[in-house]
Amino acid sequence: MDEALANLDNLRISQRELDELTGLDISETLMGWAYRQAALRPERRLAWLGSQLLTLGVMLILCVPAVLLLARSMSGDDERVVLLALPVGAFGAIALTIAWALYRLRAGRRLITLSHLLDEIDRYNEMVAAVEILEELANKGSRLNLENRADVLEALHLTRESLVCGLMTERVLRKHQQFMARRQEMFSSIERNLVTLQQLRVSDEANDYGRLLNEAIQIGTSVHRELSGAGLER
Repeated sequence: MDEALANLDNLRISQRELDELTGLDISETLMGWAYRQAALRPERRLAWLGSQLLTLGVMLILCVPAVLLLARSMSGDDERVVLLALPVGAFGAIALTIAWALYRLRAGRRLITLSHLLDEIDRYNEMVAAVEILEELANKGSRLNLENRADVLEALHLTRESLVCGLMTERVLRKHQQFMARRQEMFSSIERNLVTLQQLRVSDEANDYGRLLNEAIQIGTSVHRELSGAGLER
């Protein structure tokens, strides 16, 4: 049974694996600098609020002394002006904290696919933990026992492979998203040009210019077909 529990532990997708597969620092609320979609769920809201308080503390340390030094240098050590600058520094720290949180939430929406994958991995790890508990109870002589254990382990193994493959695919697509966007723009441009050529062909089909346009359309169509085929193969 100890060997069985060790196998279950190997099925779990660890924190280190998540960091390596995504190329980002993953936590319950963060993926790199971006917030996960699950960060504001009730069970994780306390951790998110703790992160905001920590950020606010850092901003206060940075903003308040800077504002006080600026007020002191401009007022000539006037204590009244320096004291009035305290709320300004605190307000600046709060504003920067809110702006930073909004930026991270917006960045999280750009990584929505990764966020959903991480949620699925959390559920998967919970399933592994549930099976592990059943194995431990059976080891202690409990009547509870895992039926069709081999099938369950096989299903967990296949699920793990699918999730790992999904993380690897998402990382590759994220890395090359600018190139893919440019390629999509190129295809759109070719299609627009082909439509324009087709319209010119209808109006000038009776003359030699129409014949040349017809050849250009055929060439453009062939190029578009080749590019599209290469895109599908990738």
